[in-house]
This record gives sequence, C-alpha cells and structure tokens, in this order.
Amino acid sequence: MAHSGSGGRSRGVLLFFVLTFAWSWSQWGTAVATGLLLTDRAGFMLYITGALGPLIGAALVVYRRDHAYRREFLRRIWDPRLVPAGWWLALIAVSILPSVLGAMLASVAGAAASLPDHSVEMVVGAAVLALGAGLIEEPGWRGAALDALQERNPRPVWAALGIGALWSFWHLPLSFLEGTYFHGLGFGSVEFWLTHLMLVQLGVLYVWLVNGSGGSILLAALAHAGFNAVWGLLPQSTTGTLFTFLILTAGTVAVVVATKGDLSFTATGSTLIGRDHVSEKPDRSS
Repeated sequence: MAHSGSGGRSRGVLLFFVLTFAWSWSQWGTAVATGLLLTDRAGFMLYITGALGPLIGAALVVYRRDHAYRREFLRRIWDPRLVPAGWWLALIAVSILPSVLGAMLASVAGAAASLPDHSVEMVVGAAVLALGAGLIEEPGWRGAALDALQERNPRPVWAALGIGALWSFWHLPLSFLEGTYFHGLGFGSVEFWLTHLMLVQLGVLYVWLVNGSGGSILLAALAHAGFNAVWGLLPQSTTGTLFTFLILTAGTVAVVVATKGDLSFTATGSTLIGRDHVSEKPDRSS
C-alpha cells in the first residue's frame, strides 16, 4: 500500500522518528542496563544493531510511498552522477575543513598534540566504518525524514534544525555505553555539549548539500563519513572542539543567510522531492 498524500507523509515521518528511536534506544538501552561494554561481543552487537534504527525507519517510510518515489530514492543513495561538479567542493568544505582548521588552530594555541602516526590499516578502517555510518544513517535523517518535512515546510531551515536536534538527541544513550566515543566525552561535559551542538549544525549543512546537489543522499552520506573519519584521526582536545564548533557556527550561519533559510531547496529541480505521483498500487486506506 502506498501513501502519496500529505497526510500520509505526515504520518510517515512521525512513524520514522518513533521507529528509529524505539529500535535504537531499545538495543543500546539493553546494553547499558545489562552492564555490557562496547568491547564485549554482545555489547558490540547491540551497538551495531541499534545503529540500524534510521535505516529501518527509512525503509518502512519509503515503502509506503509510490513506486516512482522509491526508485528515485534508491538512485539518490548510490548514483554520483546526480551531483553537479561544484557540490563536490562543497562536500570537501563541510566534511574536512572544519575539523582540520579546528585542530590547526588548537595546535597553534598549544592545546593539541601533533598529528598521530596512523597506520594505513587504521586510516582505511576509520574510513570504512565512517562510510558505513553515513550510509546507514543518512537515508533516514536527510532522506526519508527530510523529504517528508520539506514537502510541508516552506522554510527548510526549520526542518533541518528539527532533524538535526533529533539526530543529536538520538545519540544520547551512547553516552552511557562504555567504550563508545560519546561515553568518552563525559556526560554533561563541555565537549559533550559542543559535540551535540555540532551535530545540529552539521545536520543543517547536510541538508544544504542534499538540496543543492539536487537531492543526493549519497552526498550527505559522504559528508557524514568524511567528517567522522577526519575527526577520529585528528588529535582531540577541548580547545580543538571549541574551534571546530565556532567554524561550523560561522559556516552554518553563512549558509542560512546566503540561502535565506531555503538551504538551496529550490535547486532540487529534477528530483522527486515534494512531488506526488500516481501509485502503482491503489491506496485503500480510506
């Protein structure tokens, strides 16, 4: 059964958020409640299965849409040909520059160590894990959820901020799962708050990449992966995190002001975002 009306999309995006949080938090909550660590086999498996929440939520929401939307949605995940050349430069600016500049400024300020001597295997492993996270999460947050919200919201910046805030909040249980990056921040610490605020800012920038590139979810996944990989490989310090936060703040404000809050949504042109289609299956819900 496909639902292409606005009411169906509203129910769909609510279903996405409910299912995503219920799935992920039940898995991660089980690991925390039972005292498991990320280094335990069971704890690691619950961590991985919990991370699948956005992908599972997206799959259900997209299935409820019509065939044309589903076909185009999948293409937006895998096809780099949809991305105009200039937006690959925007990808680099969003995914690599903030954390690199933040680490450089921290080093100049004497607050960060020199770049660690990573092995090739470590770099490749970090890139693969980061890409996996991007491909698992972005079809949900900046794919299915974004499509549904932007179809109804004339100011995409509010949809981007809402999704970014929920995306940040979604990570909260990981603060209590020992061995995860978020646990290492320390719940309620300065780095904890800066990191969660950066997630909201990145959420806005990822929406800008998706809209400006014509709806490419792949670009958001690569930006997500690039930021995670670079961030994980650079030396960490509170000062570096603060500089990165300030750089992201400036970039986010600049994008919002330059696009007048539209985040380049009008540039989606040929994508199926915001359109209704005749379903191949009749909607018998009424």
